[in-house]
Amino acid sequence: MSRSRHGLVRAASIAMVVGALTAGGLVVAQAQPSPVPSPSTTTSTAPPTPAPSRPPASSTPIPAPRATSSTAPSSTNPPTSSATTTSCAPGTKSKPVSWAPTRNPRATIEPGKMRSDCEQIPKGFSKADADKAETMEAAAAARPHTRSTANPGCQVYWPAPYEVCGAIRDKYNELGGPNSFLLFPTSNELSNPDGVGKRSTFQNGPIYWSPTGGAHPVVNHFFAAWQRNGWEGGPLGYPTSDEVVNPDNIGRRQYFQGGIIYWKLNEAYYVAGAIRDKWGETGWEGGWLGYPSSDETKLPDGQGRMNRFERGVIYWSPRTGPHPVAGVILEKWAKAGYERSSLGYPTGDQTSRDNNVTVEQQFQGGLLTAPGPAASELAYLNPGTTGEQQIAAAQRWAQQIAAPVIDVLVEALRRARQYTEVKSPDSPSPDDYENLPDARGKGDIFYADSSPDLVVINKLVNHGHNGIYVSTTNTIEAAQGKGVHEVDNRTATNGGRRQVRKPQLGWIETSDAIRTSAVAFVRSKLGKSYNNNFAFNRNIQDEQYNCSQIVWAAYMHASNGDIDMKDSFPNPTPSVYPKELFTSGWVRKYYP
Repeated sequence: MSRSRHGLVRAASIAMVVGALTAGGLVVAQAQPSPVPSPSTTTSTAPPTPAPSRPPASSTPIPAPRATSSTAPSSTNPPTSSATTTSCAPGTKSKPVSWAPTRNPRATIEPGKMRSDCEQIPKGFSKADADKAETMEAAAAARPHTRSTANPGCQVYWPAPYEVCGAIRDKYNELGGPNSFLLFPTSNELSNPDGVGKRSTFQNGPIYWSPTGGAHPVVNHFFAAWQRNGWEGGPLGYPTSDEVVNPDNIGRRQYFQGGIIYWKLNEAYYVAGAIRDKWGETGWEGGWLGYPSSDETKLPDGQGRMNRFERGVIYWSPRTGPHPVAGVILEKWAKAGYERSSLGYPTGDQTSRDNNVTVEQQFQGGLLTAPGPAASELAYLNPGTTGEQQIAAAQRWAQQIAAPVIDVLVEALRRARQYTEVKSPDSPSPDDYENLPDARGKGDIFYADSSPDLVVINKLVNHGHNGIYVSTTNTIEAAQGKGVHEVDNRTATNGGRRQVRKPQLGWIETSDAIRTSAVAFVRSKLGKSYNNNFAFNRNIQDEQYNCSQIVWAAYMHASNGDIDMKDSFPNPTPSVYPKELFTSGWVRKYYP
């Protein structure tokens, strides 16, 4: 199907819609909910179908008029006219609050006596359009019960000089007519290239009708996705529902004869057939795969198909069926060359033999194994580490406390989520920075949100940062690329006073002797390398340290294990995070 067969024009954005209605003296009414649609004609199970709502506006192109044709069948008669009169004072034009049919429309154009002479015309239509529409209304009113007319069951919506007919008219009226998000008609009823379906176009999108699917609007990003895949002549066929709000109240979906289009945050893609069924088994958009992020795509071998999702993919082939691939296994498969590699297509879903400490997946050409979800997420939240390293550290800790490895990983992940902030790539605001104050005395500690040079590896994960004062002005800290080192905060930022983000200062409620011993400990560790793993960092004597570990270890060593600066988790924990130090009862905050 060619692009030109619809003669595309740009759809109205929200601003254009409001402008058109304001200029025409109209107010858009919220579209009324339609009945919950029945499942599409595809064979797989459809997800739950909450009541539809008004679709979002966008600048997606919409079809332009073509030649008129016969009407789709109608189940109701047109509503009777009961609105604006054509009697008005000379030189005045009213601004109605909502659209209504013309009362007593004139059958012939009489200058000075037409509705257009009394009422402002909405943008997009001329006075000639409006006057023609009024005479068309009069002609329709003269034959309300005549079944032998050329256009039975049709209605004209002033000032648009077009007829909307049959089931399409019924759907348009159900949505609110010109008071709906569709606004005014821009064409008569049009025949589709298949010779079966019909459509009418409106200022903000079309309504399509087919004998099996009924009449439904397809607008904005849904229309763009449908257009991209060949309209009704493509794999999706005709719409079988209006838009439907998803259970998360964020995304939406619309059913078609051959699949479903899902929309979220201005992206819309379709899923269909066996891939759709497998996605449904994972929980639809509320499952671990999330929303689709691509249409169904034909693979280079001409046999397989795939859809991408927010957190993985589903691949299908005639011999292997549909299977999701995600996480580290997807990374390994991608590195090998996907289905074109010696591994071929997946032949099963991911499974685990050790309660998800690790996972594995069978492919045509072999088995792939990888760290499980908890270890993989821990590695993401501790950039510079791998899932395998997280598992090895968890195994050592599990042996110390006689606990299952998966329990250790899950607890470590829970703490990492609590004390780690996942940042956007944007740099922090300059207003976040201030001078790092001098300390009350040696042994005091500070916390600051990470600055871009301290947000490790990819600048997306913020653990925060700690240091311990070895004098009122100098601190010893551990940082990536520098290891354990001393900082003179009077000259640390371009030769001037050190700038940090949102600093907090506190002292440890203990004796001067223990504070002095803690300072001696950190001095003894100068030059040690940096530890990327905050999830398993509770080691006092180590060859590498991170910023919270060096502060925690200093006071644990100085107090012979009495001063354990951690939060209130009752169980033994393998980690101490920068933010956690300032939740400890041992720390008295004095700045800010």
